[in-house]
Amino acid sequence: MTKESPKKQPPEKSLPLRALDFLNDGVMIADLQGKIIYADAAMGRMLGVNPGKVIEQPVELDGRFQFQGGLSFGDIAKASEKEDVWVGEATCISDDNHALLLDVRVSPLNDSNGGHIGSMIVARDVTRERSLEKQVLQSQQMELVENLSIGIAHEFKNLLTVIMAYASLLQDQMAGQPFQKDIAKILDAAQTANELTGRLLSVTRHSAPRMENVDIQVVLNDVVAMLKKTLPRNVSLFAPEKTSLPKVHTDPVVLYRALLNLCLNARDAMPDGGNLSIEVDLVKVEQEDLERWPERMPGSYITISVTDTGHGMAQDVKQHIFEPFFTTKKAGTGLGLSVVQHTIRAMGGWVTVYSEQNLGACFRLYIPTAKPDTPVVVEERDIEAIPGGTETILVVDDDPLALSITQRLLHKSGYTVWTATGGEEAINTYKQHASKIDIVLLDVVMPYVNGEEVYRELVRINPKVAILVVSGFTPKTAERLLKVSGARFLSKPFSRQKLAVEVRTILDARKK
Repeated sequence: MTKESPKKQPPEKSLPLRALDFLNDGVMIADLQGKIIYADAAMGRMLGVNPGKVIEQPVELDGRFQFQGGLSFGDIAKASEKEDVWVGEATCISDDNHALLLDVRVSPLNDSNGGHIGSMIVARDVTRERSLEKQVLQSQQMELVENLSIGIAHEFKNLLTVIMAYASLLQDQMAGQPFQKDIAKILDAAQTANELTGRLLSVTRHSAPRMENVDIQVVLNDVVAMLKKTLPRNVSLFAPEKTSLPKVHTDPVVLYRALLNLCLNARDAMPDGGNLSIEVDLVKVEQEDLERWPERMPGSYITISVTDTGHGMAQDVKQHIFEPFFTTKKAGTGLGLSVVQHTIRAMGGWVTVYSEQNLGACFRLYIPTAKPDTPVVVEERDIEAIPGGTETILVVDDDPLALSITQRLLHKSGYTVWTATGGEEAINTYKQHASKIDIVLLDVVMPYVNGEEVYRELVRINPKVAILVVSGFTPKTAERLLKVSGARFLSKPFSRQKLAVEVRTILDARKK
């Protein structure tokens, strides 16, 4: 009986080569003929080949790598023969069929006598890193656009202030005349423009949530009004015109942004047109319905469903849609749906999604109903009355048109009005006439010396100075000024009645 000789085992890797298998970087060694004589495990994954496989022909790598500049692997190998280190980027398709972006470094290998014997290629997967860099850049660009939009909206509100005020004056002068109806149309159009500008600002503003009991239909009406102006003609919108549902406790602006985000995503999913439907309902969620989701609470919920007839989503995409920075859009930031989910969770609710490829998608928001509002007793008064007075008012605004019409409206109500076109002029005027000035109407955002700086100087002159803060921006812009002064805030554009009531309220309060 002959003893069977044992099978010859492949030689074990040396310790240094075994250590390379624990690196995330792909390492590959090629000889002078371009034959790959070694590739570590990471490089094997990048190439989609067994690490132990020897690649005989460099042209095989050209089918797996696409180097920047259209260079072939042979071109890069020749560059390393001249003892130059080549550094650049390449793309490849991984073994799981995903595109990878690689940071590649090709270095010459020399023997002990300095002779060139081959090349070492080190590739690092920078796909996620570059993706995050791109998304951060897009986020910064969006912030830039947002800030620009806020500035434009502020200037637009100044113009609307002038338009509405002059139209209001004309309306008073044309009482009983045929032109009065035409002027009313101007006021209606200006008010609509103001509401649209307000919606744009609400989408972009950086402000703390203002929680209150909100009628879902009011928020839906705002979303629908915006969509009617932005949806392409080949997308049909279906939404409820009237509902009788309990309120939800939230910041209406935050909910508006979440719904608008979902609707715009639905629009983008239908490049060839389709139907976008918004539905609301009241549902009762029982404990047994939540066995798989212990973090959710049973109770009464308002559901808002946003459904499209677009291209839908594959299962692998659907699993990642709420992850920050995940996006399937070429120009997307990947933050929209993650913000929507965070928003609804902050309200005590959750988001579900149903979608199949080529069958559209349905996102459903579950928002808990609010506790009933406490009845508020409102003092009855004549809302048509425009109060006036004989006091002296200093109006401060860097916009000459807004300054002129504010002065005229206050004159019409009987006041003596002085004006200042900037912060420095306002301080000098108040120094000279502080004892005669009863109230200062102070714009917040002005060049050189802003509203907050003006107020600090006015307080030094007269610690009891009365001010009314006026701005086309949101109250968030004047947060510190309002907190320090305890003043009231008047948003541009304002009507003659609103201006008169605010001024009279402050003046009357000082007399008590």
